[in-house]
Amino acid sequence: MEKRISLNGVWHFRESNASEWYEGEVPGCVQLDLIRLGKIEDPYYRMNEIKFHKLEEKEWVYKKEFDFNAKDKNEYDAIKLVFEGIDTFADIYLNGIHLGKVQNMFIPYEFDIKDIVKDGNNVLEVHFDSITKTIKAMEQTSPVKLEWSGESGRPYVRKAQYSYGWDWGPRIVQVGLWRGAYLSLVKYAEIKNPYFYTEKIEQNKAYVVISAEIEGYIVQDFEAEIEIIHNDISYGKKRVKVQKNRIKTTMLIENPKLWYPNGIGEQPLYDIRIRLLTGEEIIDEKSFRSGIRTVKLVREKDEEGETFIFEINGIKVFAKGVNWIPADNLLPRLTKEDYYEYIRLAKDANMNMLRIWGGGIYEDPAFYDACDEMGIMVWQDFMYACAEYPDQFEWFQKLAKEEAEKVILSLRNHPSIVLWCGNNENNWGFHSWWDNGDPKYLGNYIYKEILPKVCAKLDPSRPYWVSSPYGGEDPNSETEGDRHQWNVWSGWVDYEEYTKDKGRFLSEFGFQSMPDWKTVLSYTSPEDRTILSPVMISHNKMVEGMERLVRFMVGHLGFPKDLKSFVYLSQFNQAEAIKTGVEHWRSRKFKTAGTLYWQFNDCWPVASWSCIDYYKRKKALYHYSKKFYAEILPYIKEEDGGITVYGISDLVHDKEVEVTIKVFKLNGEKIAEKQLKTRLIANDVTKIANYKIEELNIGYSVKEMPIAIPGCTLPVEKNGELLDSVIYVEIIADGKTYENYKVFDKFRNLSLIEPKINYQIKNDLIVLTTDVPAFGVFIEPENDIDLSDNCLNMMPGKQYEVKFSQKPESVEVFDITQLVANI
Repeated sequence: MEKRISLNGVWHFRESNASEWYEGEVPGCVQLDLIRLGKIEDPYYRMNEIKFHKLEEKEWVYKKEFDFNAKDKNEYDAIKLVFEGIDTFADIYLNGIHLGKVQNMFIPYEFDIKDIVKDGNNVLEVHFDSITKTIKAMEQTSPVKLEWSGESGRPYVRKAQYSYGWDWGPRIVQVGLWRGAYLSLVKYAEIKNPYFYTEKIEQNKAYVVISAEIEGYIVQDFEAEIEIIHNDISYGKKRVKVQKNRIKTTMLIENPKLWYPNGIGEQPLYDIRIRLLTGEEIIDEKSFRSGIRTVKLVREKDEEGETFIFEINGIKVFAKGVNWIPADNLLPRLTKEDYYEYIRLAKDANMNMLRIWGGGIYEDPAFYDACDEMGIMVWQDFMYACAEYPDQFEWFQKLAKEEAEKVILSLRNHPSIVLWCGNNENNWGFHSWWDNGDPKYLGNYIYKEILPKVCAKLDPSRPYWVSSPYGGEDPNSETEGDRHQWNVWSGWVDYEEYTKDKGRFLSEFGFQSMPDWKTVLSYTSPEDRTILSPVMISHNKMVEGMERLVRFMVGHLGFPKDLKSFVYLSQFNQAEAIKTGVEHWRSRKFKTAGTLYWQFNDCWPVASWSCIDYYKRKKALYHYSKKFYAEILPYIKEEDGGITVYGISDLVHDKEVEVTIKVFKLNGEKIAEKQLKTRLIANDVTKIANYKIEELNIGYSVKEMPIAIPGCTLPVEKNGELLDSVIYVEIIADGKTYENYKVFDKFRNLSLIEPKINYQIKNDLIVLTTDVPAFGVFIEPENDIDLSDNCLNMMPGKQYEVKFSQKPESVEVFDITQLVANI
């Protein structure tokens, strides 16, 4: 039986060449300890980040003194020192004896200390090298090319690559014991690496495989008792012999409760208990949770190329989600509660998948636990991003293999993980940026040789994918595999381009906005509060990021009145952009089978592609996501000389619905209304109705408008009555209303009328109505209060109810017409 003694809490640290010790914390890092001591300022305020760059050349020592009982030393067969995470290059000493060197932030390290630990006081020291100086020295042996970002030596270190700066994050090279440390005391034997997975499900029976390794310190005939439990009900119990220090068996579960993604079904989790026995004496016991589900990546030839569809328990699932980056640059700040709150926010926005991007970290156990519980599928990248990696060296291959093995062993029991992916954008880089085709090394040996073999051996329960994006002769093809669509935004192309893209699975695409206004105030001083101030530019890490915000805002909406208007208009524009892409790709279901926009969260307060800012404040895009990722999505498309209304359904059964189509002029006059009933086809797209525009009482009047044609801009005649019209569609299913709208040009070209928005605060609700069509209606409470909805697009005469987390003292309500300058 294993006994653990925590070494977390107070440690002491100093610079390696200094004599004075200071109090620090583990888990933690040098940067957090220095902030706590008041020796360095908040790196997220103004441009204080630069002060953290100056720490990179320094070396540090962390020390922990602890008492140990000689009785334990004699009683236990093995005594191990375990570090769950060391960032990154360090030497470990116990009582002056060198235990070893470490060089990988991502994996735990374990040292046998039975002959070194002593009765009474023990001194443990961790000596940290300068990461930057170390990789600079390593880099000299064989230069590799980077796509972009930060430090040229970063491919040589198995450390979160974003630490050296990314186009949404600062350069803060964290150093320290970023995860916990403990002593592991083992008597007789220990159960290691338990594993549970679903082999197959057929005829309401699940065949599950349970295995584990046994690390024994005595010669003994061991047996293992395996029990599978759900809600205190046993679904099976079995005894198996330990053979060659291993157990493995298959069990049959009748009428299994299956794990499904959010929106498709429930997420029952089973407790798997393994007891190691000699006779009836329990030697060790391990218990963990998992789910019963199968996952298949459906790749079948069709008229457009090859599909890329996730199938869970035999049901095709359109992936609706986002990309996830580390939620802080100072990772030990994050708590279990933080992770559960993030995943709850994803679930509440009707998301069902998060992609853990390959330049960050393998996430905290709480992240995966929350995803298991809330039905959020996880696309798990291995941590290689936007660079060539030095896998021509045997030492790097060995690091990569050890990392993959430890990561897979630690994560494979989570039913939420549905894909292992080799890297982020590196195979696209080989083909399109670095001009080296399909090389043997430069990382490709890891992605095509090491990782698929390790995944196949240690985890047959889910597929492996070489890279993101990947598929076809061009790894970023529209015809097969997954695709990153960055012509829009990064290539200065506007978001209407999304509607021309026929990608099979959009695993990255994005459009920036400013963070919440209160967040902007938090990182600026009054003199910084102009659009292109140095601080504002420093808090948008993309090159020409602020300029892009201006360009696309002016292109769609016009010029902002002031910085605050700029913040809100940027959020509205971002939300409209991603809505355009998602609705187009969902309408292609399952020709396109997933949209994971970039990105869900931030690692510091910044202008970025996120829908939730660093302080978990919801942007307009978050509120839009609830609607465009809803289980039923009304979609209005201008086609075939008229207007077509579609109903996109993710429901697993057909659904009878009521549909209302209303047409308003911009002055609030209702000119048409259609009501009908229809049946939405399960897990498909249903064409509900098609109307000529005159059937919607939209006439024709001449309006001269300038349009761009190749080489110049020319005026053309457009239908002024169509430009003066808004179409709203409501689909009502089981008493719930799903709403969408369509206008017929950019907002700056429409003769919008400033609405009279009436609102009343009733208990925990604010109830709003408008006299004319109102777009981008923001509710801004005086204090920092959470809202159930925001950035509304309001139909005249309809009541909109928004729930408050607490009653505000006052609110301000405004729409985009009040934010655009008349210049």
